[in-house]
Amino acid sequence: MDHLMIRPGWGPMTRRSALAALSASLASPRLLAQPARPVIETRRLNNVRIAVSNLERSTAFYEKLFGPPVRQGETVIFRVGDGPHFFALTAARSGAKPDFLSYGLTVADFDAGRVMRTLADLGVGGAQITMRGDTPELFVPDPNGIKIQLQHTSYGQGSGVRGDILPAVPKAVMPPAFQLKSINHVTLTIANGAREKEFYQTVFGLPIRAMQGTGVTLAVGEGTDGIVFNAAANNPNAVSEINHACFTIENFDAERVMATLIALGLEPIENGIPALIKPLTCRVRWRQRANNGGGPTSPLGTPELYFTDPDNIRIQIQDVSYCGGSGRLGEICP
Repeated sequence: MDHLMIRPGWGPMTRRSALAALSASLASPRLLAQPARPVIETRRLNNVRIAVSNLERSTAFYEKLFGPPVRQGETVIFRVGDGPHFFALTAARSGAKPDFLSYGLTVADFDAGRVMRTLADLGVGGAQITMRGDTPELFVPDPNGIKIQLQHTSYGQGSGVRGDILPAVPKAVMPPAFQLKSINHVTLTIANGAREKEFYQTVFGLPIRAMQGTGVTLAVGEGTDGIVFNAAANNPNAVSEINHACFTIENFDAERVMATLIALGLEPIENGIPALIKPLTCRVRWRQRANNGGGPTSPLGTPELYFTDPDNIRIQIQDVSYCGGSGRLGEICP
């Protein structure tokens, strides 16, 4: 594969040097002086990529839940909703931990070269364009080293210049347990919250949609898509990563979803006891007023439902109206 670095004349960058360059850029007056308007205007959350220990096992697990995937070489693609959005499974490299690899955002009027130049003008380092056939795929690390993919609004890891020529999804032999409608949010575990917030608001112009204590939800586009992290985090020893991804369904009911997961063999556990979280478990967190949950329309709190896959990778399921706010469905945001 061909890799194009962000500026002509730069040699290959290590992860350490890319993060150091990005950290320095965020403190520079040039970046801080940028206008408040969105510099790179994002539209939707587009994809989530996951590395798994056993590709066939994880494919079978997710197929029971969400329907048949499309296989593209060594990648298994599960479509989300009617659009090009998806989550992808690949086999973890030898010795690598199964985990989230990256998440994707779509960009208005996407042009890979222009986005690279804009990132360079902002002083953001570490971006790469990788050519997959005719499709340029652009990845850039955020200040805490989490990989973001930036693509056209029609991108679906298909062929063509925009990656929008998609193979047909096979017919399901059995109806899936859930019909996914959207990627609602990704929640990030990070070392430095202030630096993260400044990056996303300066480079992408993302406004705050909701707060849950010190947790901030930044709005992507005009719907309910968002990026969630602890804006007060300040722990240089923390391992920064994608903590979990959230997908939506229609007519969400926590009791019904839990019953379905249990019928499929997942074990229900008490929320709030980390030692109980292991592969193939499910649980409900009732978020209370202290974290912007519940409220007059839902005195018991806002139910948030999580399950883990065969590699203990965490997935959240919520209603299509969920925005990280209060109410029975988490649909009430300021």
